[in-house]
Amino acid sequence: MAEIVVEVPDELKNRISHVDWVNWSSVARKAFSDKLKFIEEVELIEDAAEISEISPDDNREVKESLIKDVVNSIDKTSEDLKSGKVKPMTSD
Repeated sequence: MAEIVVEVPDELKNRISHVDWVNWSSVARKAFSDKLKFIEEVELIEDAAEISEISPDDNREVKESLIKDVVNSIDKTSEDLKSGKVKPMTSD
């Protein structure tokens, strides 16, 4: 497993040191993972908006469930392409 050095203020380090029963590496891994998942979802939404024909000035509300469905569909298609379950479509 790789290592990362994270700098924190002295006051925070002192507080962390007093709670020795917590696996702080696990807490950091979870925080990194959660943040990356959020960033990846935002990027997918931005990518979907970029290829859609909806104007950025369009201020209609889009249901969050619809956005999640689109993101899930993109994720599944991406996984299927990577695994070889489906082949990329071409214009030919």
